[in-house]
Amino acid sequence: MLYNDSPFILTATVQASDGSFLGQVSIQPGQQRNFTQNLSYTQYENPGAPDISLTPYTVTWQCASEEFYSMCTFIGPGALVRANDCPGNRVCKPKPEQKKEAPASTLKKTK
Repeated sequence: MLYNDSPFILTATVQASDGSFLGQVSIQPGQQRNFTQNLSYTQYENPGAPDISLTPYTVTWQCASEEFYSMCTFIGPGALVRANDCPGNRVCKPKPEQKKEAPASTLKKTK
């Protein structure tokens, strides 16, 4: 469960313990989202045993301006991850205002 307890719109990125990308979601302030991974049993047989684990997870919270907000590591399956409980700057700078360009034409409407 991912919970954005900050006053900013944040993007949560979830990674497995081997560093592989598992997903990303944008979350509004005060909202929560479930992050699920379909790991159900299949009939596929693979010789040998895996030497890596998908867990624990790492959740990185990022601001809309693409700067780092916070990051939690060693997250187990089914855990609640709050943006403000993770270590980091926990602040987002406002997006720079876009300069308004002059119109392409200087023609004026007449009545």
